[in-house]
Amino acid sequence: MPRKPPPDEIRLRAIGVTRLGPEEASYSPRVRAKKEVLEAFLALTPEERGAVVEAGLRALSATKGGNKP
Repeated sequence: MPRKPPPDEIRLRAIGVTRLGPEEASYSPRVRAKKEVLEAFLALTPEERGAVVEAGLRALSATKGGNKP
């Protein structure tokens, strides 16, 4: 008789990740920056990286006089 796999929450916790929220997405874009900046960015948690990207886009939009994303 085949074994039933454990629930998603248990499997995700085992590999150290959490389920995406209803309005979240996950991508792996290419980024060019100074090595030390990228190393600091990659040292953040995925949630912290998202906050950094969001804050950066808001700041960039403000300097260009555009609307916030």
